[in-house]
Amino acid sequence: MQKKLLPLLLLPVLALASCGGTSTPTPTTTNTNVSGNTTTNPTPTAPKTLDAGDQTMTAEETQVLKELNATRAVGRTCGTKYMAAAPAVTWNGYLAAAARGHASDMATRGYFAHTSPDGITMKDRANAAGYTGWTELGENIAAGYTLNSVTQGWLDSATHCETLMDPKLKEVGIAYVYRAGSQYGTYWVQDFGTR
Repeated sequence: MQKKLLPLLLLPVLALASCGGTSTPTPTTTNTNVSGNTTTNPTPTAPKTLDAGDQTMTAEETQVLKELNATRAVGRTCGTKYMAAAPAVTWNGYLAAAARGHASDMATRGYFAHTSPDGITMKDRANAAGYTGWTELGENIAAGYTLNSVTQGWLDSATHCETLMDPKLKEVGIAYVYRAGSQYGTYWVQDFGTR
């Protein structure tokens, strides 16, 4: 299993963080050998329709999804790395459940990180929410941003921008939580995945 984590960025007033992809082979379609090379199993598997979970979105989630896909439709430079246009991502209710749980947990428990104080990771949250059989995961988090500034905030950070533009990521769940009296007030999570 290859794991790539991108740095956590904390800003005095606004906070953003990004986690690149974590990938593992799908047992029925690929194997990774000791040298890290991926090979295809000799027995082909028929494509199947994957359940995308609950398709209900809040107005904020709908807007960020719209902005995300508009962003991916145009090539751009993320920091110093050029990222070609990427296909639109589709909504996944399981990833949304994982994102919503994490945003709520950060707001309630007063932390800002990809890993909860008790060690729960993005991978753990995706699996627990029912997003199984994944081959890639990615996560962007933000706090203190408004609906009108969160996407631009992610684009202004090279690592977040790369996650947004990653063509390997095909599905997304987005969460927005506002909690009065919390450290940042607003908490955002984008959980990306590919199955």
